[in-house]
Amino acid sequence: MAICSVILSTFNQPNALRLCLTGYKNQSYKDFELIIADDGSDEETKAVIEEFKPRFASPIKHVWQENHGYRRAKIVNEGFKISEGKVVILTDGDTIPNKNFVKIHAENCRENAFCVGGFIMLSADYCRALTMELVEKEDYEKFLTAGKRFRFAVKHWKNLFYIARGKMDRPKVFGCNISVWRSSFEAVNGYDENFDGFGKEDSDLRNRLRKAGVRPVSLWGKTYVFHVDSIIDPKIMQSRIPRDKNKAREYYYRPDVPARCVNGIKKS
Repeated sequence: MAICSVILSTFNQPNALRLCLTGYKNQSYKDFELIIADDGSDEETKAVIEEFKPRFASPIKHVWQENHGYRRAKIVNEGFKISEGKVVILTDGDTIPNKNFVKIHAENCRENAFCVGGFIMLSADYCRALTMELVEKEDYEKFLTAGKRFRFAVKHWKNLFYIARGKMDRPKVFGCNISVWRSSFEAVNGYDENFDGFGKEDSDLRNRLRKAGVRPVSLWGKTYVFHVDSIIDPKIMQSRIPRDKNKAREYYYRPDVPARCVNGIKKS
């Protein structure tokens, strides 16, 4: 059984997914399983997954649901149900992990803890020319400039300060760079599937983990992913069913949020 389960969400971004999977193929740490949580992509995404399966020592698992708009919370929960690792790494299929991404999460995520890291935006012009060969050469690392390293360090120390002060909405969290101990994810019942539309499900997960007493760990500056511009996959916007973006925000700010959600991995 793999120590780590990497659950990456995707929707109709086959070109970005190829770059993402190339990054996972090149990881320095190999003891992980890869689960693709597919929020309703068409057959092109499935073809990319089949293309990459022979390139990994461990099986790539693929869980899919029909396209009814943005339902990332639900499909990631479905991915978790077929995962086996003690450390669950949550990320997105339009990001490229640095080569030590899984290793650093595996080393830092412990029982009753969750970790968060940062991301770096790749320019649209660069993404147009980005190939799997360039990913294998880690060419994208040039976007991690000295200035960005400094800003990551500042964010890391700010996170530590706010955590020490007991601020519950820290550390800053993005769904492309999170890891959590399996039993902690189960304790809060995973993602809240009542989130309808884009955004806030990751912040809600962080808040509920903290309410449950799970210790936050900031990995800003230690591990990061590189975000691929959606310009290389125009299909994502053409095929996404429009949703009211305000619904997720309104639900996030509801009063008296319990640590364990009702509509999560289990429906209770």
